[in-house]
Amino acid sequence: MHLSKNKKLLRLSIAAVTAASSITLFGFDQTAHAAALSEVFVRFDRMQISTATTGTVCAKPASTATEAKVKVTFPTGYTLGAAGTFTVSTTNLSWPTGGTAWPSIATASTVSGQDVTFGSGDLTAGTLYCFNWTNSAAVTVTSSASPSNLGSVTTQTSTPTDIDTAQFASASITNDQIVVTATVPPAFSFALSGNTDALGTLSSAAVSTSPTPRTVTVNTNAKNGWMVWAKDANTGLSSATASATIASTTPGTVSTLSAGTAGYNTGVTSSIVSGGAITVDPAFASGGVNYKGGGLDTGLRLLASSAGVANTAVLTMTNNIAVNASTAAASDYTDTITVVGAGLF
Repeated sequence: MHLSKNKKLLRLSIAAVTAASSITLFGFDQTAHAAALSEVFVRFDRMQISTATTGTVCAKPASTATEAKVKVTFPTGYTLGAAGTFTVSTTNLSWPTGGTAWPSIATASTVSGQDVTFGSGDLTAGTLYCFNWTNSAAVTVTSSASPSNLGSVTTQTSTPTDIDTAQFASASITNDQIVVTATVPPAFSFALSGNTDALGTLSSAAVSTSPTPRTVTVNTNAKNGWMVWAKDANTGLSSATASATIASTTPGTVSTLSAGTAGYNTGVTSSIVSGGAITVDPAFASGGVNYKGGGLDTGLRLLASSAGVANTAVLTMTNNIAVNASTAAASDYTDTITVVGAGLF
């Protein structure tokens, strides 16, 4: 009788242990069967120690279960803000190739320890999904420099039950920035297109003008601009043999020459490829009008200026001359014009 009772009790005990083992195994299977994400990516936009940062999370699910949440576990030592600081966006900020907007991703609902849980839409297996957390108050990098700071990304059902998961590793470094410096030295180039201007044989019946007007070309990186001046040797064209001068017309004031009235002036026009606008001084601005310009004398007079840098700024100088019937005859009328420029650095 006692032996029968003992056998019965033994059978019940074995059955209880077997049932408990099955429950334990079933529970273990439920946790352990979270599949591995095909890809996982977490980028911290700053990696410098003790620095607040935004960042990006990407994951490629392998399972076909219905996702409702995603849990990001940040590395130990990283300081996390409140759930409300984990605001999100799906703007592609240099995501990995193939990355697409994470559907229905939402501001984090909970922060527990190093775990941050976000609401999510259902995902398609084999697609790489990404989102960004956009508030640097959400995450601060750990205070010590170290490699292989481990975290994980886990997709979950609404229960929540884990679906797919995978670890990621990042690093924290003392300084994540490179300060780049350089020097651009002051530059100024100045060139004349030629050093002669033969006006030919003069006649009181017409105004003579430069057959090939000479140009001044300025290139400079002077941030405050540049200026060009000119002066002549004789305040006109002078002849040593005739002891005569065809005088410059009203130096400092613009004039337009006419045939039969003796006079001498220089007209200026301008062009520029790029840079600051050029202002031709009103005393020399011809505006493209024939025989219009200003007289030069022995003091430097401003021809043109600019308030900015110059890439191929060109001043075209046209010399005009008129004589009358009493202008002394000679073949040695001459003048020398000196042209200089400077940058305002």
